[in-house]
Amino acid sequence: MAKVILTHDVDRVYKTYQYFTYTLKSIKKRDYKHALYHFSSMFYKDPYWNFDKITDIENQYGVKSVFFFLNESMSVDIFDSSNWKLSLGRYRIYDVRIFDIIRFLDRNGWEIGVHGSYNSFNNSELLLKEKIDMEHIVEHEIFGVRQHYLNIDENTWRIQNECGFKYDLSFGYKNSIGFKDNIFKPFHPLKNNFKVYPLTIMDIYFMADNTKWSRLNQILDQVEKHEAIFIINWHQRVFNDNEFPGYIEAYKNIIKECKNRDYEFILPKNVLLQL
Repeated sequence: MAKVILTHDVDRVYKTYQYFTYTLKSIKKRDYKHALYHFSSMFYKDPYWNFDKITDIENQYGVKSVFFFLNESMSVDIFDSSNWKLSLGRYRIYDVRIFDIIRFLDRNGWEIGVHGSYNSFNNSELLLKEKIDMEHIVEHEIFGVRQHYLNIDENTWRIQNECGFKYDLSFGYKNSIGFKDNIFKPFHPLKNNFKVYPLTIMDIYFMADNTKWSRLNQILDQVEKHEAIFIINWHQRVFNDNEFPGYIEAYKNIIKECKNRDYEFILPKNVLLQL
């Protein structure tokens, strides 16, 4: 039977400098309605939070997903603009609101994973600390990891395995959709129980594809042909139609199409706990 895993990378939970950069971009486009929205939203909205929207949608369809929370510790370098996107505006997982939402999700049937920080893909000490921090919050073992920006090299899976992770979800296209290298099923790169699940679709690249719905049907046909696992990554910040129009409806439609095809919605932790 074809299966599907829904996932969410939690890169940012609050807008910071984006209030101003998005306002300026909208003004340059003479889109004054959105310029006003971006500027005014700093006073009364959390446009990136959206956890309630996700849980409401998934409860509506009777499904659950995996949330990968980022514990970024990169220092800010004000003289390196390439550093800003990674280091500015990050959240701290021990902040009360973050701590509470992680526990809420975990205790109500969603799965929590580690979204390995930008430099952790080849740093076992850093990645292990992030795993331990998350396990301290949920008070049980964390099984899964996905590296930030899908960063992996020839050592990443070995490092993840040594840190005690049971599976990785970082193998996939960074700028496209579909099965990378035509690998359709989970595989064991270390010839042990450690498993890699190929990522199939990421939100931004799916939505940017003008043929996305026909491509989706082609991908789902491949999933059924190979009895594969269809894995979706829909960042929690995109559940906001003011800034990401159409993303919520697309997510719902993908779920509905999978249900129409009688896919089994699974969580990796449940598969592992059944072994």
